[in-house]
Amino acid sequence: MNEPPRIDTVTIDGTVLTVGWKDGALEDIDIAGWLARPGPVEFDILKDPDVLARPLVAGWGTVVAWDDEGDVGIDNVHLRLLAEQQRPFGAEEISGWQSRMGLSNNEAADILNVGKSTFHGYKTGTTIPRTVAIACRAMERDPLLFEAHHRPRPAAGRPPKAA
Repeated sequence: MNEPPRIDTVTIDGTVLTVGWKDGALEDIDIAGWLARPGPVEFDILKDPDVLARPLVAGWGTVVAWDDEGDVGIDNVHLRLLAEQQRPFGAEEISGWQSRMGLSNNEAADILNVGKSTFHGYKTGTTIPRTVAIACRAMERDPLLFEAHHRPRPAAGRPPKAA
């Protein structure tokens, strides 16, 4: 697995970190969900807006931290994962997902619990609901989740002629 690049710079606006990676990429990453999850008591300092407003790069570029030791922070791996999950998910992404998962149009519609015409609309530019994007990403990341819900369909068309 490729190691995520190290963090070069960081700023924050509300709960959105702007992370400058050492590879030159710049990403806005909303950490509202990360902040809301239960965590160690040490992380309570992040409830103070003045503390939250002062992120710094720590751990040789591996952590965005809010304390001098770098103990209260989020690492580059999790930041990159959050960024990936927050990227737009449109027609190109759902078509790629379908291809990587090896699904027919009917099978993809079935597993997403939408009609075939709705799925076709997703592939041609209809706005894809966030729940569908989350489901597609989750099934690709977790093969067991996919296998638990995938029901293969027989190939469409006429059966081959008997010899």
